[in-house]
Amino acid sequence: MTTGIWLSILLPVYNVEPYLAACVHSILEQLDDDAGVQIIMLDDVSTDGSRAIAESLCKAYPKHLKLIYHNTNKGLSAARNSLLEAAEGAHIWFVDSDDYLLPGAISGLRTILERHNPDLILCDYRRNHFVKRRSFYGPTRQISTDIGQLVTGVFKSRKMYSWIKISRRSMWDDGLRFPVGKIFEDIATTPWLLLRARNYYYVPSPWIFYRRRAGSIMHSFNLKTATFNAQKNRDLAEVLAGFKVALDAQLSGPKPAAEYYISDFCANQFAKTGLRFARSKDISSPLELKYYWELFESCSPIPFDRMTIAYLKRLRFVRYFRLKYALHVAKASQKSTEGDNDRAQ
Repeated sequence: MTTGIWLSILLPVYNVEPYLAACVHSILEQLDDDAGVQIIMLDDVSTDGSRAIAESLCKAYPKHLKLIYHNTNKGLSAARNSLLEAAEGAHIWFVDSDDYLLPGAISGLRTILERHNPDLILCDYRRNHFVKRRSFYGPTRQISTDIGQLVTGVFKSRKMYSWIKISRRSMWDDGLRFPVGKIFEDIATTPWLLLRARNYYYVPSPWIFYRRRAGSIMHSFNLKTATFNAQKNRDLAEVLAGFKVALDAQLSGPKPAAEYYISDFCANQFAKTGLRFARSKDISSPLELKYYWELFESCSPIPFDRMTIAYLKRLRFVRYFRLKYALHVAKASQKSTEGDNDRAQ
């Protein structure tokens, strides 16, 4: 393992006043005298007391903490990009500042790096004190070089979160960055990060406690909203553009399991978009769902009509009916619009 700074923990900070101190202390309590870990916070022009808390923490713990700033609010992606540029560690760990590290995370990570030194380490997380969330399906507690299995296992779990993946900093060279001005930034980076790994290690232990706050982006982006947010759904539909091509180039054609789980991810996201579209009371254009359908399906190794058959064979009936319904709504909207255009002519 590289000497000097072996780990940079990167904390984007924006209006997390009730949580920031607990997050930082959950890391500091695990460091002891380890000078090889740096914690960098970036204040993205918080409007609450977050910046003052961050500055106070830096004064109290200057050995490990560093604070940088944005002059204007630029969002999570830009914050993570700036943190990445400031990082000095051989490995980086993006941690959301309203979450916190569970005991043993740092020592567990260091042990894995000293024994195996993988490019990528995956861990699990908790959303409450009783249930652990699994982030990967594949070999556990061993170094692996099967990148096809890595892609399959992450897409099967559907856990793209950056904060449960610790990566070698050099994997972000050559321009891999979070998309500024868009949401779903983890889905926009994690799949490409997987393809850059030469090897990986999955530890089936929760290292992060994840808080799902009422005001978060993902909490507000659900199936029950009465308004169809075109921009958020467009960001989601576009987020995997080009990944299928990159996957084919890297793996010389994906394995059947990888094909299925990537397609399942795309089809499931399209089905959710279709449900949001159908339930919305504010739909600006009946062609919009067809637009999302085309985008999602262009990223899917298996066409959606074939995915409905695959779902039936696997007895995934909820997935089957959701996808069939979304396809029905999209096709019906398309026919309705074509009929309206014919009558207008």
